[in-house]
Amino acid sequence: MRPGRNRLRVLLVEDSQDIREVFTLLLRAEGAEVVATASGREAIEQTAKRDFDVVLTDLGLPDIPGDTVIRRVLANSRRRPRIIVVTGYDEPFKSRAREAGADVVFNKPIVWSTLARALAETARKQQGADHFAAA
Repeated sequence: MRPGRNRLRVLLVEDSQDIREVFTLLLRAEGAEVVATASGREAIEQTAKRDFDVVLTDLGLPDIPGDTVIRRVLANSRRRPRIIVVTGYDEPFKSRAREAGADVVFNKPIVWSTLARALAETARKQQGADHFAAA
């Protein structure tokens, strides 16, 4: 694990409490600093307060459509985070997410190692690290 200031900062946006809790545990086990939110509104507020390296978001949020959340998060961010979407939705929602600025879109269910590889790529690019194990 890397020192606190160099840890990958992840904003997790997931309305399902079970998925949010599991992803938070797995991300923290990988050494990430995680802020977990249950709504698009919370995510937008968080990105106005601080910078994140990654925004890991669902598209089916209870308050704001996922593509709108992506656009607002990117508009609020001082430094562009990598946007990773994990969703149960198919087209046209996946295309809308990419058009809004999503860098990667995965379908649920997802194997953790697939997501870990995407996070490791971000860590290497942004911080020169490979602390995410891509099992």
